[in-house]
Amino acid sequence: MVQEQATPLTELLYNNAPPNGLDLAIIQDRSKAMTKRIDDLRNELKNLEEQLHLHKCVFSPARRIPTEVLTMIFDAVVVEFPFSLDDDWECDLESLATITLVCKRWRDVAYNSGHFWAVREVEIPTLTQKQCGTLLRWYGRSKGTPKTLKLDTPYSIRIKCDCYKQTGGTQLCSNAVLQRLLREGAPFSRISMEDFTPTCFKNIVRYIKTTNANGTTTSTAQDWWEKVQKLVLDFRHGRGNENDPYWLQSQPPAQSIFASFPDSLTSLALYLPVLEKNQRKFLDIPGAVLSKLITFSLKYPWGGPQFLTDLQHCTNVENLSLSLGDNMNSQSENLADQVNVTSLSHGSPIVLPKVKSLRLSIIGATAVAKHINLLRFPGLLELSIESEDDYGKPEPYSSILEAIGLFSPYAPQSFASLTVVGDIEAEDLYHLLGSITSPVTHLTTDASFDPCEFLKLAQGASAGTPNLLPSLQSLEVRDFPCEYHLDSLFLYIKSRQKHGKQKGKVVMKAPYDRLKWVMLEITWSRPDLKKAYYNESATLKILRESFGITVDRIYEPVG
Repeated sequence: MVQEQATPLTELLYNNAPPNGLDLAIIQDRSKAMTKRIDDLRNELKNLEEQLHLHKCVFSPARRIPTEVLTMIFDAVVVEFPFSLDDDWECDLESLATITLVCKRWRDVAYNSGHFWAVREVEIPTLTQKQCGTLLRWYGRSKGTPKTLKLDTPYSIRIKCDCYKQTGGTQLCSNAVLQRLLREGAPFSRISMEDFTPTCFKNIVRYIKTTNANGTTTSTAQDWWEKVQKLVLDFRHGRGNENDPYWLQSQPPAQSIFASFPDSLTSLALYLPVLEKNQRKFLDIPGAVLSKLITFSLKYPWGGPQFLTDLQHCTNVENLSLSLGDNMNSQSENLADQVNVTSLSHGSPIVLPKVKSLRLSIIGATAVAKHINLLRFPGLLELSIESEDDYGKPEPYSSILEAIGLFSPYAPQSFASLTVVGDIEAEDLYHLLGSITSPVTHLTTDASFDPCEFLKLAQGASAGTPNLLPSLQSLEVRDFPCEYHLDSLFLYIKSRQKHGKQKGKVVMKAPYDRLKWVMLEITWSRPDLKKAYYNESATLKILRESFGITVDRIYEPVG
């Protein structure tokens, strides 16, 4: 018997030679070995690809986001996440917790983010016991983070609080869910109450001070209320204000709602309602409270100088916001108008030395200016101003700034940022910018002024007149109205640049203008302005290429 000989491998693989039995056995063994090798290589490749993916992830920009920025992103997701009443409410709320499941770093950042777990907005009395339980569990994850509670009443339900009656009617302050929230969710360091009445607020504070965590009443006040640092009280739309005794009759200072303010309060926002005739109009915030404030926001629509009696105590306030009215809606004499301003100021201005940021919203500039001319802000860094309803009165914006001393040689030399909000005439804006003596470097304004008229005023100035705001470095223009002539704005910016030509090239001349950055807020809904911007008029091209001025565009997406 002749023993089979193995056919050369090349003959079998490449020349289609017929295999014998030995060839088949050899090929089968080799195939098994190669299959095993392929499986091993595939496993190794899979591991290498996984490792390569992990290595590439290290280069991801998301991995390099600073913790502070990541915290801000998380806060933006949840800080204004209100409690709704649909069936998916609890599911939607709990789904925010899945952020902590992405990775260890996200979990660590989330648990260390103050607002992520600790800021909630609820509506009383529509908040249910079930929703309250979910909210309390949410607060429980804050791990010691200072907690914030925002209370509101739903406008659509039009609930009218009858706390002032003491018996009968709807009483928001005795709502069982609210009381449970205040009892079991405490301590809070920041509380906001919107659309409540003064008596309701006073009763809620009384409940907090006389109720223990187990719900029993005691004469010993809870410590957490006195440690509240931020308080927002918005009485503007509280249903029942017209019958609340706090607005109808005078009360001893010890019984004032302001007497119950926390001892540790450093931030206060107080929004007062418009009152009708025969209603109380005194604002008696204790001086000891005002002297501790760092941030103070006041909406005071009653007119008169009474608000000055409170501001004189705000010697430590750094951020001040004043919304002042001229009392046009009052049909009776405001008792607060009897304040002796001369005696109050002792013949000299009321100086608030630590105010760095000031926001003024004025209704009736002419009437208000005679009161705020007693105020001075020597440390002012930022100012935002809006003036309304001064029809027929010339230059209302200028009258406000002049009243607080910003046109005088003694204006704060640190004042660097100005924001002008609302409708302003080109003449008023031109006079305002030309009268400021402080070295303003940043200007933001609504595009409500006529740029063509503004350009004419600038071109009509006498020779040698310095540029408006000669220290200006950046300009932001926003809220463009219809039919705005954008090129006139560019021509004005060009007119600030002293220049000539040498050998066909633009050459800058002294004094050199410092304005080198312009930001325009142009929305997608304004195709005319987009076209004017993107088509690059000759003026815009000169600004960019010859003068080195950066002209950028930002926009808010419509819808």
